[in-house]
Amino acid sequence: MTTHDTRPTSPTRRLALADGGFAMVALDQRESLRRMFPAVHGAEVDDDTLRRFKRDALEVLSPLASAVLLDRLYAIDDARPAELDDAAALIVAADVLNQPAGEPVFDTSLDPEVTVEYLHQVGADALKLLVIWRASDSADERAALVDSFLALSREAGVLSLVEGIVRPSDGREHWADHAERHEAILAAAAELGTTGTDLYKAEVPGYIPGDVSKVREHSERLTALVPVPWVVLSNGVAQADFADALREAVAGGASGFLAGRAIWSDTVAEDDPASALRSRSVARLDALGGIVSETRGNRAASGNGQGGTPGGGEGAQ
Repeated sequence: MTTHDTRPTSPTRRLALADGGFAMVALDQRESLRRMFPAVHGAEVDDDTLRRFKRDALEVLSPLASAVLLDRLYAIDDARPAELDDAAALIVAADVLNQPAGEPVFDTSLDPEVTVEYLHQVGADALKLLVIWRASDSADERAALVDSFLALSREAGVLSLVEGIVRPSDGREHWADHAERHEAILAAAAELGTTGTDLYKAEVPGYIPGDVSKVREHSERLTALVPVPWVVLSNGVAQADFADALREAVAGGASGFLAGRAIWSDTVAEDDPASALRSRSVARLDALGGIVSETRGNRAASGNGQGGTPGGGEGAQ
């Protein structure tokens, strides 16, 4: 069972491991999760299949997680899920995802059903908002969305977590090159990670499929931009690359991960996902948590425990 540090040195320790790092599991995927399952008689799986997978994943994985991110639609009813380990913090997704069939999320809004009363009822520890960031979109509109989200989290007395996902500008489907995307990840962090959120969630900076050589450098740059702890997500990173990418990101100042696909995506298509979760995903999650603790420890021992930037990254903890 995961143990937590209860010292009141930082509000975000409610979501952290005992050593202050984050080993958090994302299970808030909605229509994208549905499309991971094989079709049944030519049709997509039903809602009950999604709910069953999330219950299985919660039961199997939450004892090793410092926190778990869940959605209202397919994971949380009217109380804290019984399958969620007592020691794991609960993060509730506050976003409505505008996701055309077969495509990535286009944009997001705040879920009107996620109210202060609802958050208290389900025992939420934190609230998460996904923001799609394009350089050509209105920064004022993004700010208004984030401000509403932060107001809700403050009123509910829960922690806030803003997640930035970047997309090419001007209606383009593809980036001009890797460098354009890498700079967009940093620009999104500079905007969204300085809004007053308690924790920032970023795509792995500097990552190229099969190549993590630039991740540490770009993570150091991101750490210098945000005044709060930040973590990486795994979407967009090959499963085989994620452990190495995480190690480099934490060496560059990240405080851990909030990841889903790198941990459990290849179990969804199995005849018995619960068995696959136990046989493969548990070991992955345990190893990833170990990477966070070991790399943070090495960074502290080398005298770079604050990511090399006073007041930034882990300096805020």
